Amino acid sequence: MDLIKKLFQLFFLNCLWLICCIPVITIGGATCAAYAVALRLADDDEEVQSVRGLAARFFKALKQDFFQGILIFLFTMACGGLGYFLFDRARDYGFNLIIIAALAVYFLIALVFNMYAYPLIARYSNSFVNTLKNSVALYAMNTKVSFRTLGIVLLEIAALYFSKYIYFAGMLILPAVIFYTVSRTAKGIFFRMENPQPVEEE
Repeated sequence: MDLIKKLFQLFFLNCLWLICCIPVITIGGATCAAYAVALRLADDDEEVQSVRGLAARFFKALKQDFFQGILIFLFTMACGGLGYFLFDRARDYGFNLIIIAALAVYFLIALVFNMYAYPLIARYSNSFVNTLKNSVALYAMNTKVSFRTLGIVLLEIAALYFSKYIYFAGMLILPAVIFYTVSRTAKGIFFRMENPQPVEEE
């Protein structure tokens, strides 16, 4: 029953995100808002347990993080555009182990910069540059769990890509599932960061 409820919440969140992405310029803000809700869903926050509460939280976050969302989305698009350019150049020259390794390193770096940026914007007030720095720092300090989460997200992205063969059915819920997957990891990291364990004196 809890699983069904969670899936419905993610489906509804996904619908809000898709609708708010239609103007294109709002994609970044809508994604930050989706993370603001997903973080609370991961924490079983009472605020987002009802449809009304979930929608209210989403639109409040959309308004609050709109401009930061634009900046981070432009950065994400720049990373994707450069990645596509490098991939296209590599395809022209022919793939070999060195080129494949270089592309893999680039895409890993791009993902590290972006992975926690949206949850950080959804959770904290900070400058754009510091948000990117903190995203990298969080990944570096939590490499094992971050790498595992990244692997799960890549599988979810692959499922989203292949869902186009069943009339884009994956778009109805998979983006929100990705937000929730990252949010579950980010929630734990944020909690440990906000509640550091006291150091015992010897």
